[in-house]
Amino acid sequence: MCGDDDDINHIDEELFKRFIKSASKLGVLPDTKATNAHLDITSEKDRSNYMDSLFKAGLTRAVNDATSLHQGDKMDVIAGQAIVFARLSGLLAGQFPPGSDLFHTIVNALMQGHKEAEKLT
Repeated sequence: MCGDDDDINHIDEELFKRFIKSASKLGVLPDTKATNAHLDITSEKDRSNYMDSLFKAGLTRAVNDATSLHQGDKMDVIAGQAIVFARLSGLLAGQFPPGSDLFHTIVNALMQGHKEAEKLT
């Protein structure tokens, strides 16, 4: 069993190294000063809270960027933001082996978000 954990950890590290390499080709490197040293996602509740926080951080950035624009440009930028976040989702999902089927999970989340937007209006 311990060997299984070692294999999982090794695969995790290899995939993460590949992810960092891909990000660096796009001009993004880890910022050790910005890293949350206290990030704990060991429980389902912690993971859920982290995901909610990340979602709200992205939404906050989108709202703040659009709010600062001139009248008539705001919704155009929001449309562009949706495309950018979809691109980011695709890039993140593309870091995993094809058998992980993360792509379908992302498409389902996209559809859920679209339905959520309808309910909020």
